[in-house]
Amino acid sequence: MIRWILKGILRDKTRSLFPFIVVTVGVTLMIFMLGFMDGIFGGMLEITAKLDTGQLRFVNQPFYNEEHLNPLDRSLAAQSQTLRWLQEKGDPRIDWAPRIRWSAILDVPDEKGETRSQTPIIGMAVAMLDPDSPERERLGLEPSLVEGNLPSRPMEMLMGFKLAETLELKVGDTVTLLGQNFDGGMATDNYRVVGFLRFGASAMDKKMALIDLVDAQRTFYMEDMVTDILGFLPRGVNYSQFDPLKEDLTAHLAAFKQNPPREWAHDDEPIILSILDQRNLRDFTLKFELIRKVLVGIFTFIMVLVLWNAGLLNGVHRYGEMGLLLAMGETHGKLMVLMAMEALVIGLLGSAAGCLIGGGIVYYLQEVGINMGSLFEQTGMMLSDVMRAQVNYNAFLFAVIPGVLASLLGNFIANLAIYQRSEANLFRELEAG
Repeated sequence: MIRWILKGILRDKTRSLFPFIVVTVGVTLMIFMLGFMDGIFGGMLEITAKLDTGQLRFVNQPFYNEEHLNPLDRSLAAQSQTLRWLQEKGDPRIDWAPRIRWSAILDVPDEKGETRSQTPIIGMAVAMLDPDSPERERLGLEPSLVEGNLPSRPMEMLMGFKLAETLELKVGDTVTLLGQNFDGGMATDNYRVVGFLRFGASAMDKKMALIDLVDAQRTFYMEDMVTDILGFLPRGVNYSQFDPLKEDLTAHLAAFKQNPPREWAHDDEPIILSILDQRNLRDFTLKFELIRKVLVGIFTFIMVLVLWNAGLLNGVHRYGEMGLLLAMGETHGKLMVLMAMEALVIGLLGSAAGCLIGGGIVYYLQEVGINMGSLFEQTGMMLSDVMRAQVNYNAFLFAVIPGVLASLLGNFIANLAIYQRSEANLFRELEAG
């Protein structure tokens, strides 16, 4: 039967071409839109995790409550011991990275050593000089270099290229950091600027600087102290797994607090957060998932509506064929099954074509992307300048199932008209034709 249906579809384009095009276009658009949305959302989570929150975050509650001030006096001591505990108790897939968030005044001297300009900046201290650390690769420092080199010795600094342009700095210039140390006193140190970075987020390019973790501990009097220990998971791990991993670690944390490192302050209260707990990303995620569902529902409804109308128009021209089949002994039910199988084949063929076209477009946008940095330059949002789509097999599933169901449902609704006409009237259509 399938062979005869395929022959009928190929020989009579008037009854198959338009439904095929509708399903193909619908599936293509759905894969493209879902892939592009997944790419933007996934890119936002990825860049936020790398530059700010990690997928998981171990932090002192008092520091987290005032993190907009970067209160270094609320940092956590016993970095080495805490890091070992996280590696032992956490999921083996998690790579833990100690970091220090700091803020300071950046003082730029002139030729005479006097202040030429000053500006407040925010910074991150990461293990850049440790040869075993993956931080350079994780942050993509080498590909992000606009000018200069990566730090190769202590007391060297990287900064956003827009910040450097504003301050009229050149590679090799010496700048002074003026900030507050762990004890509440004044922290001052000279750093040599060795490179300018394009972080990929305009907000960071304008106000971000990076120094080595050991240098920051020396400058801010934070030996064996950090403000955060961030956990990073492999790229294929879905964000829905972040919360269970956090809850598992939190269950072990209660026992760790009962016998804490002696270097911790009496009022230290470490907590574990996932990326969804920060920057209002949980609400954003819920809205994103809702938009996905609405989008799939709207496209399915539109395809059903179009295919229903196409089926009605097609059915008018096929009343004679239906009447002849009924006259030859076919039942109404069997005729409906035959028409449904024909719609199923058209839906499958259209969905396959849509997957090839839509998947090709999404793959191209995943590899190449679209530079939209100018649109988000003034927003301060943690978004990559290059927007990329993401090939997601769930998107194909969400597109193919509605594509096939729309073809079946549209055909079924249209063919209900068969029951409203007698065999004589249907057969008369054949005589009239």
